[in-house]
Parts: sequence; C-alpha cells; structure tokens
Amino acid sequence: MDYDLPIIVCLRNKVVDCMTPKKLEPSSKYAKYDLDGDGTVTDEELERHQQLVELELREEKADSQKHMAWVAMASMVLFSIFLMLPIMPDSRVNALSDLLGLFYIAQASVCGAYFGATAYMSRK
Repeated sequence: MDYDLPIIVCLRNKVVDCMTPKKLEPSSKYAKYDLDGDGTVTDEELERHQQLVELELREEKADSQKHMAWVAMASMVLFSIFLMLPIMPDSRVNALSDLLGLFYIAQASVCGAYFGATAYMSRK
C-alpha cells in the first residue's frame, strides 16, 4: 500500500479529499498566522510564525542580559562613589570590607559573563 497518496473519504455518495486546506473564519484566533492573507494557514506559515516567536524571545533575552550588565556596572561605580563620600565613616568601610569584596566580584562576574558571551556569539 502506498500511504503517500491523499486520503479520499466517501460520505453518502460525496467524495471529500482530506488533504484540502482549511479556510479560516475572519475572526479566527489562527488568522494572525496567515502571513500571505489567502485565508489558509499552511505548515510553512506556522513554521515561519514559530521562527519569528523564537527570534523575538532571543531578542528579549539579549536585552535583559544587557540591562543586567549595565545595572551591575552602574551599581559598582555608584557604590564606589558612595564609599568615598565623607558621610561614610572609615570604621564602617573596614567592617564591611569582606562583604564589599564579594559584592565587587559578583558584579564584575555578571559584566564579564555578558561581555564574554557577546564576544563569543559574534564570532560564531
């Protein structure tokens, strides 16, 4: 038997080809997937829509990572400026020195991971 042929169904002396595309109603929730506007959603159009969604998600992820890196850099700069102000006593800075070291390492690693991943992806 050859299964690649379209399936034909007979219903009360009416021949129906099961491989005909389904026409969409104008207010259908699937109408947004119809890219060429012919009223039929094909597999290619669904695949194209899926590719566009994946691309948008990748762009959102990249934007979020960029924002995290910039916030990490800004927090390191602002925190350093705050520590140098005369309102911050030296005794408090000395007491927090271990914690401050961890803070700078964590923020610098966020920035480094972002810039490293960006450089690696640009060479790919």
